[in-house]
Amino acid sequence: MIIKEISFIILLFLSNNGVAQIREDCSDAPNEQIKEICLRFRRMDKMSREQYERQADNALWPPQAPGSPTFQRPIPIPATHRGNYAYDPLECMSLQCLCPFFNGRMMAPDHCVLPNGEPLKMAYRKEYRMMTDDERFRYHRALQIMKQNGQYDALGRQHRDVSSGGGAHSGPGFLPWHREYLKRFEIQLKMIDPTLALPYWDSTLDNYLPNPRDSILFTDLFIGATDWNGYVTTGPFAYWRTLEGAFALRRNVGAEGNLFNEEQINQVIQQTNVEYVLSYVTQTAGCPYPVNYGAIEYSHGAVHRYINGDFGPVPTSANDPIFYAHHAFVDLIFETWRQLRQPRWVRESAYPPDIASCTNPLHFSYAEMRPFPRLINRDGLSNAYTDQLYRYAPRPTCTLAEPACGSRYLFCDTRGYPHCVAKVRLGGMCNGLEGLDACYNGQCIFGRCVPGPTPAPFKPFIASTTPRPPVVLRASTKKAKGLVTETLRNITNAIRNSAQQNKNKSRTRVVGKEKFVNSTIVTFVDCFDKNPCCETWSLIGECSDNPKYMNLNCPMSCKKCKPSFSILDTCKDRHVSCKQWRSENQCSSSTGSHLSFLQENCRESCGLCRTKKSDTCAIPKRKRKLAEELNIHTNLTKKQSLKKDEINLRRVVA
Repeated sequence: MIIKEISFIILLFLSNNGVAQIREDCSDAPNEQIKEICLRFRRMDKMSREQYERQADNALWPPQAPGSPTFQRPIPIPATHRGNYAYDPLECMSLQCLCPFFNGRMMAPDHCVLPNGEPLKMAYRKEYRMMTDDERFRYHRALQIMKQNGQYDALGRQHRDVSSGGGAHSGPGFLPWHREYLKRFEIQLKMIDPTLALPYWDSTLDNYLPNPRDSILFTDLFIGATDWNGYVTTGPFAYWRTLEGAFALRRNVGAEGNLFNEEQINQVIQQTNVEYVLSYVTQTAGCPYPVNYGAIEYSHGAVHRYINGDFGPVPTSANDPIFYAHHAFVDLIFETWRQLRQPRWVRESAYPPDIASCTNPLHFSYAEMRPFPRLINRDGLSNAYTDQLYRYAPRPTCTLAEPACGSRYLFCDTRGYPHCVAKVRLGGMCNGLEGLDACYNGQCIFGRCVPGPTPAPFKPFIASTTPRPPVVLRASTKKAKGLVTETLRNITNAIRNSAQQNKNKSRTRVVGKEKFVNSTIVTFVDCFDKNPCCETWSLIGECSDNPKYMNLNCPMSCKKCKPSFSILDTCKDRHVSCKQWRSENQCSSSTGSHLSFLQENCRESCGLCRTKKSDTCAIPKRKRKLAEELNIHTNLTKKQSLKKDEINLRRVVA
């Protein structure tokens, strides 16, 4: 008995002692830089907790629907079904789901063929410097088009809005949220050019340089250079207006912070517990987990501070396109840890405990992943991201036997352990790199990169097979000469006709001072009612009386957006995926909200053109007299709910 009491006292002492170690003023941070990042996390966490406390009942219900919703109710969508179909391409989690949005045809469950005959492939994310010049040019062009048509700024506003409240920063939701966010950004890129993939920026490659500010990254070939005031005035993103109204992006490279290093990455990879990867970073008294200043959210924040300017503060960071490449590298580190430390079946379920003293409730595993509809934080752990949508190319490496990195923008530093390093721009510092191919289009003289001959890049010997003898056309006779001439003429005419057809089909977009001709850009307008009763409900005034539900689920009827289809034809399919959904028997097998969407937007494919939508609509008791005056009739009794409404609709389809 005495031993038990002593053990209890010791445990209580250790527990209290552990609680006392958490200092909410960040005074225990190892240095001033980490302290500043810690304080920033604390400020965001404070705003998120205040928002959570002010949160009213945000559950949205249609007129006369039953139920008593709670704020953090799990979304009732089977894990095996998420992302196989979607109303918006940004919600897709498979190529099969994306195929109709690209006007493609599914030839097999994993094979979508685009109108040009090419397959729709998974994105292959390379390091920024490992992209070919053509890939990089097309990536920059797509970003410019997104900036011009407003898609880039729309995504930037989403990130800005969650910086002051939500599960995107300062807690375990950081990595899952940004994984979903990057997926949506990449799909927008592919809607412009289906062959594109989001590159990642491995900033360790720049961190090896004497002065990382002199990296080839900060030139017009990549993210552009700044003027004396720090404004980005050259390169592909020159004079990009920010969300805050500034005439150009601003950076203050190298004034503070630091880039990633291998030690920080290894510290993450070596973790065996999910709580130290999906880390708590804003613990309060009572949290059983200690502060982890080696968390990837901290080290990633130091890179934001290194670029600084718009990229530094969280609310403005998505203004700068380097944001997406930086976070793609963070996601690569996360995926590497998942592959090395977690069995496949654990990856989708392992999430830190929901403890209010460790993080605000918006970071809890079943909390809504705002602002993405129908998602919760743990959805960001799905294997489908890298199973279906994208995969990462290996990080650049080199060896003594093959001292080449595979890119003319990188060189192999063979001093000590061979590793790849970003090349230095002309005029940049190259102290200690003399004799190496460290300068882009130049050489290192007295610690500076100057124009001049560069060492020949190393090319490993590749044994080639014996080439096939060339085909020689012998046209010694007039008949043979005539045949060759006729063949060349036919080929020339075919090329000319094909070019003219492509020119007629193409659309010319002017971006900056350059003209780009592109015939693959796919446009999608997300303006659909999600319930067949939306029109009826809007007529009886529910758009103003029940705005939360109606604005989200009936935006077309409430005139919150302009659809791309004619609203006069109520039978014609309105969504590009209707025919594919019919082929998958979803007209008869779907339930819940997806069934309602099909009844509203796929009436032709689902054979519902002869049924009247208003016949099975629930009308609130207070609006029944108005409905009668408007000649709106329904077959529902007063006690029938929306649940029964959906069952009746399902019987009609079956």
